[in-house]
Amino acid sequence: MNHSFDMSRDGYFHLLPNAKPTKYNKELFEARKLINASGYFERLLQTLASGISRSMPWRANAFPLSILDAGCGEGSHLAYLQDTLQGLSDQDILAVGADLSKPGIITAAKGSSRVIWCVADLARSPFQDQTFDIIVNILSPSNYGEFQRLLAANGMLVKVIPGPEYLKEFKQLLYGRSTPGQQDTLEETAVLFAKHFPETEQQHVRYEIELPPEHIKGMLKMTPLSWHAPKENIQKLLLSRPSLKLTFDFYILWSKPFSR
Repeated sequence: MNHSFDMSRDGYFHLLPNAKPTKYNKELFEARKLINASGYFERLLQTLASGISRSMPWRANAFPLSILDAGCGEGSHLAYLQDTLQGLSDQDILAVGADLSKPGIITAAKGSSRVIWCVADLARSPFQDQTFDIIVNILSPSNYGEFQRLLAANGMLVKVIPGPEYLKEFKQLLYGRSTPGQQDTLEETAVLFAKHFPETEQQHVRYEIELPPEHIKGMLKMTPLSWHAPKENIQKLLLSRPSLKLTFDFYILWSKPFSR
């Protein structure tokens, strides 16, 4: 049966019945937008765009290449990838961003009108089978069964997970230690990914950047690392640091083109 959906006045589609509030609120997404606009994730995104452009067969026909950001948050990563991939080829890029959080999607829609933004649950995805050539899943939960259903023949899944040293300075200053089990979590995620997409490659991206005080505050607001930290440790960090060098540590899991 065919259905029609109206775009909201803010420029997004709400495809999630009985939506419930989450901890990911407007303030968090505004902080993420500030941090992303400041270029701290650009090296990661450049690596993603380069890998996608090398791996995907660019089409010579009129149909655009379709990309889904599953768990897009406030949309900065997808908007960057769409613009960059468009610049690497004459191929049109149809970009769709989906997230459970309505505040995130509202923020995303205000930032880029070229992307189709949707409030949606990827465990019960509203999209048709074999819709997307590329699915990116950046620092967000996965649903591999749905990803397999949504990927077109010869499509590719790209998942980004935090490495053991990701924001290690925050972990040390807020909790007095690194978060245990990070290496185990990385290995478990890689094994689960390979179970669903057997032909995979893994890539490591790590770099350090010095943050000024206003961006330290924004980074703290955008990361769940601060949710359970003692308030006195957060205040001490914000008041005592004129700047802070942070480690950005990621692993990219690339599926080979998904054939059927």
